[in-house]
This record gives sequence, structure tokens and C-alpha cells, in this order.
Amino acid sequence: MSKKFSLALVLASVLGFLPFSISPAGCQQLPLSPERQQALSSGEQAQKLLDAGKYGEALPLAQQSLALWEKTAGSSSLEVATALRLVGLLHYQQGRYAEAEPFLQRALTIRTALLGPEDPAVGQMYNNLGNLYMEAGQYAQAETFHRRAIAIRTKAFGPEHLDVARSYNNLANTYSSAGQYAQAEAAYLRALAIRQKVLGPDNPEIAQTLDNLGLLYKEQGRYTEAEALCRQGLALREAALGSDHPDVANSLNNLAGVYYLEGNYPQAEALFERALVIWQQAIGPESGLVARVLNNLALLYEDQGDYSRAEPLYRRSLAIKEKALGAEHPVVASSLFNLASLTEKEGNSAEAERLYRRAMAISEKAVGPQSPDVARSLDNLADLYRDRGEYARSERLYRRALSIREATLGAFHPELSNTLTGMAILAARKGDPAQSRQLLARSLDIQEHNLALTLASGSEAQKRAYLATFAESLDVALSLHLQNAPKDSRWARLALTTLLRRKGRVLEATSGNMVVLRRHLNPPEQSLLDELNDTRSQLATLTFAGFGGSNPPAQYKAQLASLQARTEELEATLSRRSALFESESVPATTEAVQGQIPAGTLLVELARYRPLNLRATRLSERFAPPRYAAYLLDRRGRLRWADLGDAASIEAAIAAFRDAVRDRTLAVERLKPAAARLARLLVQPLERELRAVQQVLIAPDSQLNLVPFAALVDGENHFLVERYSFDYLGSGRDLLRLAHLSHSQQPPLIVANPDFEQDSQSTTQPASATNLRSIDLAKLHFVALPASREEAAAIAAQLPAAQLLSGPAATESAIKQVHGPRILHIATHGFFLGASRRVENPLLRSGLALAGFNTRKSGSDDGVLTALEVSGLDLQGTQLVVLSACDTGLGEVADGEGVYGLKRALTLAGAESQLLSLWKVADEPTKALMVDYYRQLSLQAGRAAALRTAQLRMLGSREYAHPFYWAAFIPSGDWRPVGDL
Repeated sequence: MSKKFSLALVLASVLGFLPFSISPAGCQQLPLSPERQQALSSGEQAQKLLDAGKYGEALPLAQQSLALWEKTAGSSSLEVATALRLVGLLHYQQGRYAEAEPFLQRALTIRTALLGPEDPAVGQMYNNLGNLYMEAGQYAQAETFHRRAIAIRTKAFGPEHLDVARSYNNLANTYSSAGQYAQAEAAYLRALAIRQKVLGPDNPEIAQTLDNLGLLYKEQGRYTEAEALCRQGLALREAALGSDHPDVANSLNNLAGVYYLEGNYPQAEALFERALVIWQQAIGPESGLVARVLNNLALLYEDQGDYSRAEPLYRRSLAIKEKALGAEHPVVASSLFNLASLTEKEGNSAEAERLYRRAMAISEKAVGPQSPDVARSLDNLADLYRDRGEYARSERLYRRALSIREATLGAFHPELSNTLTGMAILAARKGDPAQSRQLLARSLDIQEHNLALTLASGSEAQKRAYLATFAESLDVALSLHLQNAPKDSRWARLALTTLLRRKGRVLEATSGNMVVLRRHLNPPEQSLLDELNDTRSQLATLTFAGFGGSNPPAQYKAQLASLQARTEELEATLSRRSALFESESVPATTEAVQGQIPAGTLLVELARYRPLNLRATRLSERFAPPRYAAYLLDRRGRLRWADLGDAASIEAAIAAFRDAVRDRTLAVERLKPAAARLARLLVQPLERELRAVQQVLIAPDSQLNLVPFAALVDGENHFLVERYSFDYLGSGRDLLRLAHLSHSQQPPLIVANPDFEQDSQSTTQPASATNLRSIDLAKLHFVALPASREEAAAIAAQLPAAQLLSGPAATESAIKQVHGPRILHIATHGFFLGASRRVENPLLRSGLALAGFNTRKSGSDDGVLTALEVSGLDLQGTQLVVLSACDTGLGEVADGEGVYGLKRALTLAGAESQLLSLWKVADEPTKALMVDYYRQLSLQAGRAAALRTAQLRMLGSREYAHPFYWAAFIPSGDWRPVGDL
């Protein structure tokens, strides 16, 4: 659903009055008779009221001034021209463009006749009329007038005068409003160059152009660039004007708007609130600027489902605008529009329709029937009629909205995608799946274009927030296939293509940034990368140090927030730097992916989605509870699919299975029913296709990331490991990346049996008989792992070139200094913390324990290597990372983005494949599994096949047949052999 957001595109020299106390150039100096004195006084009072935003009070005084000047100075005098301009501008400010035009046109005619066509005062009139035509949606006329103003001002003042810059700014505004973004960008950059040369780089007037250029990028969906420019403009204004200046609030509002569109709601809310406080204190609670930010805050709350907070803010914003500007002003339409959207969500369709129509009528009257504002109302009315079953009315409005947006916004604007998606849903409701598919495919292509642009830069959090704004369209794509056209292979291909484009996209973009950056690393980037890793280490150390003593809670929280903000800032900066370098990118299509699937292998792409309810009559009923689905693809391009059932039932079965498989005291035959029950839900619907293969590349989603499929039980009471070799991917799109790897030639590194008591006088707790490789961090103490020492020695014997670090040498700093070892094997304690309000970053809630952990020294080498710190390692070209420890495959599960933990961190660091655990593992059986795994690798078995062989050996043993011992570790990433060890 389209919504109207109140940003602040700045028109340069809209008003720019020639003071009434000074006659314009060439004006005859007349004696000031009482009537002339009154004319001058009325004009000056009107100007002051206009400056204060009191347009209604100003207009009668301006009209009085005009009448007196016409009587005393003649109808064609320059005094009359100035008064005409004042009256015209007052109509303009109140949105009465048709009434304003004749006054401004007459003023232009008089000035041209008396001063000549190239006088700067004539240029001023062209500028004013250009702005009027832009607001009225007459973009061609506006462009003509602004170009004439530029020509006059350039001839009068030279090409690098500030008035020339202001005219370029206004010309750019015109292009931006017309959707001619390339021309707008060029004009803004010209205005910026002039201002920077004349004023210097730190003048606050430069912030105006930076803000406008940022808003242009926002309209194009280039949110990262928009954010950078708005931040720069804000910094300029704060430095020059102070933090409480009204212009600073303008920049805050605009930057907050970008954060909102990126999905970064907490940051947006904080900046909106700050702008509100500034404007209320500086210009009063009833100003139009206060109304603007109230509207934006309401929109923010509405998007988060907090309707009770949103509605009063919308109504207060509307009341202020109507009082200050009149009920028919164009900006009143934005509040009506948003209030209508909220009312519709609350289920009051009739009232929503009334408000939409009133908003549209105002926009049509003010800016013409072909403006983007009108298209927004048309789009939402079409949604409303569609959901009421009035399909003919809905289709007419959609088509009109589409026509307007295609003409004014260009082929790849996000709002065009909104219209196309609405039309696709309408076609599905009408029973036309072919047309629905064509419309949705076009919409999704537009979204993919904008995703590719925006995800090229920005921090990981920014990327994640932006991608989240597209979640609904993935639900729509899967639903319209599985629920509405379940036998249509063309729909299946579109659904799978969308899934391949979206799943794991943030991880791919972030890791791709680092790959490109490391490939082109130079001293400035290296310095930033070093600072990022140092900041992450400080954040990890401070997080686990906690507060207390000389570091009270408030100070502790402030320090954490500062380090987190600096981390994200550095991530965004490095991401922008990497975007400067050309990187190879293969579009994610089913055809490209199937070409990378080996023969005899099946790709299983799993997804958690919300089914679209095509019969919903209220917005609150639009989506049903989530379900799981599977798409299966082989090398020949054979595509099959299945809806697996409701997510709640499947996730309950997952929980029961995990409880059973982790209980080693439970007899194998007693745990098999839970494993079989989950297999019936997940595997049985796919069994026909699975029978034809032995190797399965599985891309799980959400809670399915926590399932070791090898330990599920088929209908013949066999574990699936007996039939299949499984490898895990973030998405089938990973196959495109894995096809272009460059392997490291650095020797392997083995880290094992760290001395947790290094530099400590304390006594190590005696190891338990089982020595689980895990830790309860609340106790902050680890026990020794003697079997890990034996494990390392046995593996080192199979890796003759490997470096072995153990005991006091197995330190955090040693691991941080590695540069792409071919294989990295770490045998130690692992940890995973559940959700914690104190530790918000999920990459800080999992990690590894290294030498000196129990002494907890301060500094970056404190013995705890968090996933956040792991993400900063240089593992480019590392073929395999094995974390022989507990819970290393766990983390915070996110729909569409996998698990936020060590697995994600290793991918970000550049590792090609990982072997990680899904629960607490025991020391001795883990040693046996690992030694056999490396033995199989040395025999040139693939990474996934080697694990399967080792697992089958344990399954066939008497001592370790329970899946607790052999099923905890899952392989992910590249499944192929690593070559000679």
C-alpha cells in the first residue's frame, strides 16, 4: 500500500522579496503621500506575516497594498509588479496555484516591459513561476521557466553565482518531481558545485542541496546514498547553526525519513522526536513543520501496528494543516491520505474511501490529474475496491495509477512495483493466473533492480532492514503459486526465482562486499578494516565484562551503544568503498542455478511463508498463519514443489525431535518415532523425487536450520543418513558463488585444548566423565578437554603441513592473525546464549573459548572469540572450517536469512565450507568422528560425503549408534573434495 511521507524538498528563492522600503532598480522615486505610505506599510506587514507562515492574515494586506499602488503609481509600475508578486506568492503558499498564476504572470509582463527581458528582477519572476508550475504538475512549463531564469542570472551574474545555483536547485526539483532522475541529479550536482566553490565546503546553505540530492536518491530507492547525503547535510547544519536550529530539524526529519524507508524504525523514531522538539520550541506547536513531523511519526507507528498512537498524531497533523493553510491545500491531502490508510486497516472501509477521495480531489485540483500524489490515492482506492469485490472499479483505478506512474516516475520506481503487485492480486482474485503472473513478474523485476542497487552498500543491519520491507512480496509470490496456481510450472518457476533472489541475500551482499574489498585492499581500506575489527573486539569485551563498580549501568549502556553505532558506521563505510570496485555478479535465475547442480543431486529449497488470503475483505485478514514449502530442482531443470503444512505443527515436531535426539539416555528405538513424525511432515511429500538421487543439497529456512536431516527416519525405519548425503546451503543461489572460488595455498591451522587457566592461580575444575564441549557462561569457567589434544594430534598426522596451536598458544589473538589457511580446525568449548536483553547483537551470543578464558583478562585477547569477532577474520580462500565444539551451529534464527551465529560469521569471513554442531557434543565420540572425517577427506571424499561415511561408521558401532553422538555436526557450503591434504 502506498503512503504519503512528508519530507522537505527545499525550493531555493521561492519568496525572495524585494523589500517594500526599497524601490526595485529603475523605479522612479515618488513622494510618499499618505496613500503611498499606506501601500508601503501594508506590503511590509504582509511580507512579515508571510515570513511567519500566516498566509491568510497576510493576503488582505497584500491586496490592499496592490490596490493602493495601482491607484497612486499606475497599473504598469514596478511598485505594482512587486505587489502583484506578493499577492501571487501568498496564493501559491496556500496551494491556490490557479489563482496565483495570473498575478505572477502580470508581474513578469510589467518587469519585462520596464526593465528589459534580461534583468535579474525578470529572472526572479521566471524562477517563481517555474516553482508554481512544478507544484501544479506542469513540469514541461516549469522546466522552460527555470531554464530561462538560469540564462538570465548566468548572463547577469556569471555562471558561478549563488542565484544561479539556486535556480539549478529549483530546476532539479522540477526534474525530480517529474521522475526525470538523471537530469535532476545533474542539476543538483551543478548547484552543489557552485555553492561549494563560492561558500566553501562547510556553509550550511550547502546542506540544502545535499538534502535535496539525498531525497532524490530516496525517491529512486537508493537509500544508502540518500542516507549518506542527509547525514552530511545534518552534520553541516549542526556544526554551523547549533543542534537546536530549525534547519537542523529539517535535516533530522529528512534523514529519519530515509531510515524509515530502510526499515530502521528505532533510529527513525529517535530523529523524528528530536525534530519535533526543536520545531515546537523554535516556531511553536501549531506550525506546518510540526504538522509534518507529526505525520511522519504517525506513519512510523502505523507501520509497526501501533494504531492507537498513530491516529491522534494523524488527526493533530491534519488539524494544524487545515488551520494554517486551509482545507484545500495540497499538504492537507497527505494527512487525509495517511489517515485513510489507517482507517482502512482498522476495518472502516466506508470512512477510508471518503478520506481517500477527498485527498485525491485536493491533489487533482492543486497539482493536476496526472501527478504521483493522485496515483497514490488511486492505488489505495483500487486496493480497497478490490478487497470489497468491486473488481471493475478497482481495475480502472489501477490502470490509471499505472499510467500516471509510468509517465512520471520511470520504469523502475518502487511505487510502480506497488501498483503492479496490486494488479497481480486483482487478476488472481478474478481467476486469471496468467495475467497475474505477468504483472507480478514485472513488479518483482523492479524490486530486484532496487535491491541490487541498495544492498551494494550499507551496514549489515541496514541491508537487513531494507530487505525486510520486501518480505510481503515474497509471501505474495509463493502464495499465488502454491495457493492459487499449484499445478502451474510457470508460476513455480517465478516463485522459485523469487526465493533464490531473496533467501540469504543480506549475507551474500555483506560477504560479497568483504570479498571485493579484500581483493582491492589499499592502506585507507586496511586502516578502516583494522578499526572495525578492533571496535568489534571492544564491543565483545565490554559486553561480557558487564557493568558494576566504576562502570554504572547507564554509562555501560552508553558505551555499548557507542561501540555498536561505530561498528555499523564502519561497516557502511567499507561497504560503500567495496561498491566502488567492479564485482562479478551472476543473476539468480533457476536456469543459472540448475547449471551448477551436479548430476545425481537434488537441490531442495525450503521456505517459510505467510499465505495470502485472496478472499480477505479487511487488511487485518490479508495473510493467514505461516506455512512451510519446498521447491526441488535438478540439473536437467526438472522442477517440483510441495506445500509442507502449517509452520506451527512442523515447528512443534522439530522441538520434539530435537529434545529426543539430544537425550542420549533415550534408547534409539524410542527416539525414532519423533524422528519419523518430523520426516513424514518434511520428507515424505518429497519422497518420489528424492528416491532418484543420493546427494541432497538442502537450503533450510527458519527453524529448519536446526534440523539434522540425516537423523530423520524414513517409512522403513531407517535413518536418512543410510540413504542420502546431505549438505546445507543458505540458498540455492550459493551454487553460483561456489562455482567461482579461488582456493588458498596457506598451510592448515589446528587449534586445540586451550589452557583456559593461563596466567591464573585458580585450580581447574575436574573434568566430568563426558566432558561436554560447552559452557554455561553465567559460571564463566571452562574445564579441560583432554580428548581434544588427542584429536588434534591425530588430525595433524593427516595434515603434514599443518601448524598446531595448543595449551597457552591457543589464543584469541593467534586466530585473529590468520590469513586464509586452507583448513582451520578448532577443538575447544563453544557457547551459545539464548535471547538476552543485555546482549542484543546475536553475533555476540555465540562463540568459542580460548586460552586464558577463565582468568578473563581485560583487552581484546580475553579468551572469548565471539561470532562477531570471527566475522572479521581473514578466511578468504579457506576451503574448510571445522569447529569441533558444542552448539557452534546455533544462533538466532531469522526467516530468510538463516542463523545469526558462528556459521554466518564464518561465511562473512570468507570460509567456503563449515562443519558445525547443533547441540552439546561429548569429547571422546567427537574425537572419533573428527579423526575418521579427516581420514575420508585424505582419501579424496567430498566434504559432505566424508562426514556421511564417518557417521555411518558410528551408527554401525555399538557404543556410538545413538544419533546424539553422530548427528550433531552438519556440513554447509562447498560439499566437494578439498584436494590433497
